[in-house]
Amino acid sequence: MPTEYKRKCLDRGKWSSQQLSDALEAINNGTMGVNEASRTFQIPSRTLRRRITSKKQPWVLLHCLAEKKKRRLFALALKIRHNFNEEKEMAGYDWLNSFLRRNPELAIRRAEGVSLARAEGTTRERVADFFKLLQHIFEENSLFDKPGRIYNMDETGCQLNNNPGYVIASKGSKLVSSITSGERGETITVIACCNAEGNFLPPSCIMKGKRKKPEYEDGMPPGSFLYMSAKSAYINAEIFKDWLQNQFLPRKPDGKVVLIVDGHSSHCDIDALEFAEKNDIIILSLPSHTTHFLQPLDRAVFKSLKSAYSTACNNWFEQLLSEAWGKAATCKNGTSAFRSTGIFPFNPEIIPEHA
Repeated sequence: MPTEYKRKCLDRGKWSSQQLSDALEAINNGTMGVNEASRTFQIPSRTLRRRITSKKQPWVLLHCLAEKKKRRLFALALKIRHNFNEEKEMAGYDWLNSFLRRNPELAIRRAEGVSLARAEGTTRERVADFFKLLQHIFEENSLFDKPGRIYNMDETGCQLNNNPGYVIASKGSKLVSSITSGERGETITVIACCNAEGNFLPPSCIMKGKRKKPEYEDGMPPGSFLYMSAKSAYINAEIFKDWLQNQFLPRKPDGKVVLIVDGHSSHCDIDALEFAEKNDIIILSLPSHTTHFLQPLDRAVFKSLKSAYSTACNNWFEQLLSEAWGKAATCKNGTSAFRSTGIFPFNPEIIPEHA
């Protein structure tokens, strides 16, 4: 079990590690003697002599202010005595638990995977160029105060089976199972679209297959549509153009609107772009490898959708998307999605420097 040392005699050691370091430094530099340093820094002279004789640095592994830096490298560089594992180049669980107790503002979080291309592609210059273009479009079409005319469309994948959850089982159990609709599930694509007011279009889905059966749309959210694709469940140029014509256009307000999409090739089809231009739809493509910061639906909707979808899957196998969509496609999530990317209200400075 990790131990946390508690001093038995509370009258001892009331000086700080900084005082001890300053005292030893003054003695080593010859500016003070041991007795003078003892009086100045209020540290027993016996303690100072013991430190000098043993040539040990203060036994404070790292001062609280220094703990935020790279611990092992810091200790090695300053030749401070430490108990880090040299072979594994890491501290142990006891040190980690103690460190977290001393820094309650820190917490262990699950990291999200970011590809190397995204990490290198999100540059301040690329983001600035996007917001410069977005500002030009807003100014030219007087859209700064019209959130209902600023849309984001994106796709995400969902599995047609439920993920097994956690169960309580006896220690040593060799077979721990949970009922699922199948060992492996087909992927479907959900096409989502939302404006900066937080209003969502009914979702459209893409399923792999040639023949569309009426029962496939049973229980879907009102106004939804299901596309069948023979090759895969991913979006293509034909589906995107049909979605523009039959799903987006009938629901768009009169006048110019902005439709923000990612750089997928299906969104750059000539026929779709010409159709959009004729119908007052300005299609704006996000810079490559920046959607994890600039795509509103990625920032505040899809994670909620998948979480609710997974919960619904584990409760029942029918009407799954309708249940999850109602929880994720909320006005609050929609407006938060646009706000978190700086698209509306217009705020280029919202993208943090670490992005």
